[in-house]
Parts: sequence; structure tokens; C-alpha cells
Amino acid sequence: MDDIATTIAAPDLPFAMNTVQPPQIPPPIWLGPSALCLICVSLAAIGGVFTSWSFLMWPEALGLLAFFALEFRGLSKMARFLVAVCIAMVVFEYATERLDPDITAQAINRAAFMAFFLNSLSFLQHAAGRAPLLRASGHILVHQPPGRRYLVLTFGAALFGMLLNLSAIGLLGTMIAKGVAPGTTAEDQRIAAIRRKRMTLAMIRGFCSIPMWSPITVTIALITAAIPGLKWAEIAIYSAPLGVCFLLLGWGFDRHAFPQRAGDARPDAPSLRGLVPLLALAVAVPSLALGLSQMLGTSMIVALLLALPVISAGWLWLQERGHPGAIARVGHEIGHNILPNLPNMRTEITLFACSAFLGVMVANIIDTQALGHAITTAGLSSGATLAISAWLIVGLAMVGVNPIVSVTILAGTLPKLAALAISPVAVGVMLVSVWTISVNTTPYSTAVRLSARMIGTATPGQIGPRWNGSYAFSMLCLLSVLLLSFG
Repeated sequence: MDDIATTIAAPDLPFAMNTVQPPQIPPPIWLGPSALCLICVSLAAIGGVFTSWSFLMWPEALGLLAFFALEFRGLSKMARFLVAVCIAMVVFEYATERLDPDITAQAINRAAFMAFFLNSLSFLQHAAGRAPLLRASGHILVHQPPGRRYLVLTFGAALFGMLLNLSAIGLLGTMIAKGVAPGTTAEDQRIAAIRRKRMTLAMIRGFCSIPMWSPITVTIALITAAIPGLKWAEIAIYSAPLGVCFLLLGWGFDRHAFPQRAGDARPDAPSLRGLVPLLALAVAVPSLALGLSQMLGTSMIVALLLALPVISAGWLWLQERGHPGAIARVGHEIGHNILPNLPNMRTEITLFACSAFLGVMVANIIDTQALGHAITTAGLSSGATLAISAWLIVGLAMVGVNPIVSVTILAGTLPKLAALAISPVAVGVMLVSVWTISVNTTPYSTAVRLSARMIGTATPGQIGPRWNGSYAFSMLCLLSVLLLSFG
């Protein structure tokens, strides 16, 4: 599943200098055509949120098509395939006179919103990637004593992932690889391999749990966009406690496989108090978005996307406030490093935009009445249908079908099965849970592949199915029991 392009690890601090340099006039900002297309799409998507102007569909559609054409050669195979499928579907429906203009406009708006989401998220990722706080916090997570290292690292990876996205794996993975001495004897090497495995699993399990509790994920944006009226808080009230159960389950697997030994304590371990600023930041970002959503009367997801560039600019200013011309430096970062580099997320943007488009178009094609009747005739309850859907998504992910596609289509289909009357909240909880399970396990997941690359001593097949297979199976069984209880 060549689903998401590898995200580069956190960048170095370009302005960290021992001597103060005189302020220089920055060169003029030059944005490439791909960056301009994305900015155009984002502005049109913002306009579509606050107005009912139908003509905004055209800059959204033309901007996305131009971006796909400009970046096509740099896209992953899966992204190229999805672009071709979207275009073929529109051409086929137009040729057969079955193209619904309203549904097509809705699909385009959904795709543009996903592009806007990723563009907005890149602001926060850039600000976090150059913050000393993140590197200091990563050092604290990795250098805990074995008795508490797993729990601290797995919950810490979740916080890191919220702020850094895939760069969290790049940062923590590098620290893990460098922080474990290879050893000189066979016994030392065996112990080093075990330590590296435990820390890798703690990191990836924590990172993959982010959709269960954080609103700053593309998964949540995708699902709430596909299920009208569904809010993040309605999902999180159930998925967040379940996510904690998943993480504690992983800790139980770790303790069972590697019982704590006497003498594992490290008196020189860094204090966990150093993580308080990171925790405060993780709470502050969605809290500010919640307040803004109340002021603007919009959903929290929309408010969050509007707030992220402002929050990120403020964070950049805090990093630069000790240097002369701090505001100008922030403007330089945005104009020369953030906006021009938006196309670097070409594969992510293409995957999520095309999946959102297909989710609307395919859901409109499926005869939900006939499908619902067939399910009830087979004697399946709502819970059983959700449980089967969960196993189906994971099974498809294991053979290379991106969860982005399957989750989007099911999000647009399951709530419309009137014969079953499935709660949209139940669908949302199932989808974020199964997304977490899938990306933990499949060797095609970017999180698994990037972890293998950062660690350097294990393959994606080892980290995913072999190391995480039993854990994922247990999570899926637990989820199925809960869904069957619901039905």
C-alpha cells in the first residue's frame, strides 16, 4: 500500500546562532505553480465553508486537476491509480448520461476540503519540527528506565504524532536507533535487539492510536466529512477510552513477552516533568479550536483548520522572539519554507482528495436499499454488519488496499442502510478503531515502513504482521465484541 509519501524528519533550526547577525532583507517570495494551485484550492474550500457560492466548485476542481497534472510524475502508484479512477468515473458517468451535477459538486467540495486540511496541518508540522521542545521531550521519552519506558513512550508517541504527523516517527525512530548501543558480545546484541523491538512497538502503537482521540488527524476529517452531522466529540467520547484500552493492551503484551527484571531501574533517567509543556501544548491546540468554533458557529474541525496557521505563526514567533526582527523571521518562514513546500505532500494530498471524491461518488452509485434488504435477509444485525466491515477493512489492508479508500466508501454507505438504522456515531467509532488496527499491522502502512527505515534492523513484514499481528488480532476481537454488543 504505497499510501503516503515518506515525511522528512524534523528540520534543523535555521536561525539558531551563537552570534546575532544583522537583519537582512529577505529575497522576494516565489511560489511555484503547484503551491499556487493548492493555495487557490484552500481559499476556495474556506469560502465554501462560509458561503453557498456554487461557482467556488470551479477553482477547486481546476486547481486540483492542475496540481495532479503538475505533480503526477512524483506521485506514488496508488495515488496515480486513484487519480485515473476518479477521472474515468466522471467520464463514464457523463458518457452514459448518469452524471449528477449536485453529487459531483459535493464530491469536488469534499476533495478540496481534504486538500485544505493537509495544507493547514503542514503549518503546525513545520513549527513543531523546528521547536527545541520536541527534541528535548523525545530525549525524555527514549531514555526512561525499562519498567516505565514502554508506557511513557507509547503515550508520548501519540502526543508527538498529533503535532508532527509522520515526522514523529522520523524523530523518535532516529533517537531509538541512536540510543540503543549495539553491544560487543552476543548477549549484549540480543539485549539491544529486544530493547529496540520494545521501543519500536511502543512508538508505532502510540502513533497509530492518534485517530482514536485527536481531532488533528486526516482520518477524523475524512470520516466527519463523509458522514454529515457527525462531530469529532461524538466519536471521541467512545473512541478515546477505547484507544486507551488499546494502548494498555499493547503494554500488557509487552509485559507478557518481556517480564521486568531486577536491576532495571535507571536512577539517572530524566524527569517526566519535562513533558508537561508538551502535554499542555497538546491540550491547548484543540481547546483554542473549540473556542473558535463556538465564536464562528462552525464545526471544531473547520475551526481547527482556520486556527492552525495562526497558532503555528505564534509558535514560530515564540521560537524567534530572542532575535531581532522576530516577526520578519516568522514571515520569512511562512513565505519561504512553508508555502513553497506545500507540494511536498503531493501523495498525501492526492490520496485523501481522491478518496474523498470517490467516497461521495461511489456511495451514490450503491443501491443502499437493496444492500440493506440483503443484509437483513441474511439475518445480520447492525452490530454484526459493523464487525464484518471492520474485519473486511483490515483484511483488505493486509493485501495492499489502502484503508483511505475502504474507510471512505463505507463511511458514505453504512449510515444510509435504512433497513439497519446504524448509528452514525457507531460507524465513526468503528472506522477510527479499524483504521488504527490496520495501520498498526499491514506492512504496506507508511507508519510501519517508515519505522522499519528509521530503525534499520527490521523489515516492514517483521514490524507489522510478525511483531504486531497478535496485538492487532486482539484489538480486532475486542472491537468486534463491542460492536456485536451494540447490535
